[in-house]
Amino acid sequence: MSQVGDPSPSTTPQRPHPHTGVLAVVVLVLVAAVAVVLVRAVGDDGDDSDTLAATTSVDLRNRPADLDQTLQATAGSLREFWSAELPRIYDKPFEDLAGGIQPKTQDSPPWTCNGERVTYDDIRGNAFYCGGKNDDYIAYDAAYLLPKLDKSFGALTPAVVLAHEFGHAVQHRAGVNAPSVVIELQADCFAGAWVAYAQQSAGDPVAVEETALDSSIRAIPLLRDQPGTAATNPKAHGLGFDRVNAFQTGYESGAGRCATFPDGNVVVTELPFRTPAELQTGGNLDFGAAVPFFVGHLDSYWSVTLPQLPGAPVYQRPARNPVPSPPLPDCAADPGYDPGAVTAYCASSNAVSWATAPLARLHVSIGDMATGAALSETWARAAQAQAGLATTGAAAELQQVCFTGAWVAAIASSSSPVQLSPGDVDEVLLTVLSPLSTDEVDAVQSTSFERADAFRTGLLNGLPACLRS
Repeated sequence: MSQVGDPSPSTTPQRPHPHTGVLAVVVLVLVAAVAVVLVRAVGDDGDDSDTLAATTSVDLRNRPADLDQTLQATAGSLREFWSAELPRIYDKPFEDLAGGIQPKTQDSPPWTCNGERVTYDDIRGNAFYCGGKNDDYIAYDAAYLLPKLDKSFGALTPAVVLAHEFGHAVQHRAGVNAPSVVIELQADCFAGAWVAYAQQSAGDPVAVEETALDSSIRAIPLLRDQPGTAATNPKAHGLGFDRVNAFQTGYESGAGRCATFPDGNVVVTELPFRTPAELQTGGNLDFGAAVPFFVGHLDSYWSVTLPQLPGAPVYQRPARNPVPSPPLPDCAADPGYDPGAVTAYCASSNAVSWATAPLARLHVSIGDMATGAALSETWARAAQAQAGLATTGAAAELQQVCFTGAWVAAIASSSSPVQLSPGDVDEVLLTVLSPLSTDEVDAVQSTSFERADAFRTGLLNGLPACLRS
């Protein structure tokens, strides 16, 4: 969040960035290795003896697998997918990669792309498609990048990387011309469309398990642009929310929907920091200022919004019960109430509780909107209870996340003393993707893929869509 008072571009999402200990380690490792940019369309020459060919079938799960087999099967599946989709969408025949798919390691000899010399140091921690005049191939870091993604997130994530790069090859064949961020998000969208195809197609060389989707959707936000990157940056790839949204758009709506991205049918939330002060703080309020702001804003939001729900209930402001650390005040009569959680709502006493110490740690590790998101889901449960809606179960959890998305959109469009800063939307996304504490792991009944989708539904379509879903 940042203070209002200077001219700035709109932060509304319509046009245009989890917090367990294990994930925190993975974030540090991957950001260092990938430099926050997973893919670059810079190209290569396709003349490599290690060209990958599809020869097998695999089941992609949320755990590591034989990487060579994964990529072989994925390559075969992608060829089948685009052999049908490219003629249907772009009225052009699909031609396979002339130079194939090439793994690169420290032992790989230098090669060329567009006539320029390329070495392993140029591709370390990366993958790219080269579509130069005499080039047509995908190269990837086989020594670290894909093995690390396979180990950290499971077999589907390396396959998604390959599908993204294959999307760049499709763009080259179709003659797609658009700014970098649109090109990259369209490739993410194409990757999502392929995953749905592989998951639904009997006989496809790739089978995708539901649990693998969770691992991949948690990996995507870690491969985002650095917050503060402008959408006009010639190397922009998209913030975490933008990339997840593009992937899920393709998964839900298919490659034909992805093809409309260059026409303006794409969500881009990237914007630069607006002032030196915002850059210095990363757009984050201090924890001591953030909690009262979010509490007050949530009260104001629901006092206006709750009467719009079916039955026109009148909003009853919840009591506040902050404690230094768990357990939270007991609420034995309330089903689903977890005293070991970071935040909770007790319907019988109409009281919101939160544990200050873990909430502050979340604030420091992710950002101020992580605090807002954690409190918002609790206020959303209060709204459900007061409106007579279900408050427990997977559907209720997803509605709480959706309500949070709608609340974030309200902040983006309001005239409150603060505005969204670069990366704020990603902070919310990272927070809703995983339980807030180890005590909540078994209590969460919805999947990360579902939660990401619920958040984008509320953010992009508003609270009415949360009541329909």
